[in-house]
Amino acid sequence: MTGPLWLNLALIAFTAATFASAPALARPTLPFGVRVPARRTGEAVILLARRRYNRGIAVGAVVACGVVLVGGIGPEIVLVGLVAAYSLLGGLAGRSIAAAKREEGWYTGTPQAVTADTSLRSDPVRPQWILLAPAVLLTVVTAVIGLFADTANFSTVLTQLLVLVLVPILTIAISRARPEIDAAQPSASASRYREYLHGVLSLLLISVGCVNATMLVVSLQLWQVVETTVPTTIVAYLPLVAAFIAWIVFSVRAGDAGHRLSPTGDEPETRYEQRDDDRYWHAAGMVYLNRNDPALLVHRRVGTYWTLNLGHPIAWVVLAAVAVTGLLAGLGVVTLPAKSG
Repeated sequence: MTGPLWLNLALIAFTAATFASAPALARPTLPFGVRVPARRTGEAVILLARRRYNRGIAVGAVVACGVVLVGGIGPEIVLVGLVAAYSLLGGLAGRSIAAAKREEGWYTGTPQAVTADTSLRSDPVRPQWILLAPAVLLTVVTAVIGLFADTANFSTVLTQLLVLVLVPILTIAISRARPEIDAAQPSASASRYREYLHGVLSLLLISVGCVNATMLVVSLQLWQVVETTVPTTIVAYLPLVAAFIAWIVFSVRAGDAGHRLSPTGDEPETRYEQRDDDRYWHAAGMVYLNRNDPALLVHRRVGTYWTLNLGHPIAWVVLAAVAVTGLLAGLGVVTLPAKSG
């Protein structure tokens, strides 16, 4: 996190805002990654945990800014420490809620269920592949310019191709991941999730074009086709900024797994609550391990993200492949695409 003072302070503010917004965007029945019945979402222990968490976020940001202003500790260390402190705050908040839930028997006598929506299998949300057209065109244009520039450094083009391959694979995997359906309102939650999934898949494909647009301008600078100036650098990163803002706006509007979206039609609540599956979730709803669940990808309890089911054998194959690639790259056996050669 090297750079001017204002940038370091801005990164601290952004980190604080990100962690502060997570509980607000989470599903009401999943405060700090803990599954609770809908009738218990207003419990005093949950409200107290949120207040303490928000106070901790504010205090942490003030202390971090003070340390950066005074100096003596590297800004990178301050940011890492801030992230660790905020993660600990979230974990402690989740533990306090889980303890109250256990001691007071919040699920005692509550009928629990798991709901599936077959329409999401028979009529799945299909990615809008046409949205990849700008990314493909930008990659071709970058490669052609590189050929005319008579350069031997095509690392940026390789990066564009890598994104063009990996993101569509991720898009397909997410589109086939297990949907988040609430047993209390199965039809309404299914319609919300469908709209949410459509937005996520579209933003993923649009983001590929934004990344490749940035790589095009970076290529022009790298190949000295255009002069590297502050305005040019700003133009280079504008597509990434636009994609970032689009993701933020979507996340705020949709909420975690689309729970903020309006369902199609009205549906009375059933007498069931979503099954209490806390035993399969670890690290404040970030890690999922269930050997009896055939799903490879599951929606995390916090944020617009999916995670691997570590109880699935293929998950460990994927992690092993990533680890081996990283190890080979570290040893110099495999050369990953680089910005400059």
